[in-house]
Amino acid sequence: MSTQAANASSRVFIVREAERENLWFLGDLIQPIITTQMTQGRFQMSFTDSKAGSEPPLHEHNGEDEIFYVLEGRISFWAADQVATLGPGDCILAPKDVPHTFQADRETGAKWLVLSAPGGLDDFFRAVAVPADYAAPQKGWAMDHATEKRLEDACKRFGITILAPPGARPADI
Repeated sequence: MSTQAANASSRVFIVREAERENLWFLGDLIQPIITTQMTQGRFQMSFTDSKAGSEPPLHEHNGEDEIFYVLEGRISFWAADQVATLGPGDCILAPKDVPHTFQADRETGAKWLVLSAPGGLDDFFRAVAVPADYAAPQKGWAMDHATEKRLEDACKRFGITILAPPGARPADI
């Protein structure tokens, strides 16, 4: 085998569902699939299984664009002055430096893929999350001081600015 072929082969990754890392990020299940390390920093892709009504704080990313691709359920998005509710097969791009937030369906939750370029968002998830004991949203999760501190520290480290608490919309700022 040539050096070039061996080098190419070492960059091919097969990630089976049963082998994914399970993390609880703000009570939702996050599974990094294609990691920043695998792509030499170019992008990452993670699976999210969110609990009903899940919603992060209003925020913006200073370094990466995010793409959300809905697999199951419905998710409402607020990005800049755009408001949309997406269902399976729908997609939205939230460019860097654009205030945005989203909320999973209040009754069923949602499942989606989040891709970001360049990579690093999977490392942000790991910096905030705790290892999940099972592959589903965390039962009974509520924000606590330790999670707030991890979130605050990770936002500073990864260039994410929290603009307002959950429930706020870009038009509110």
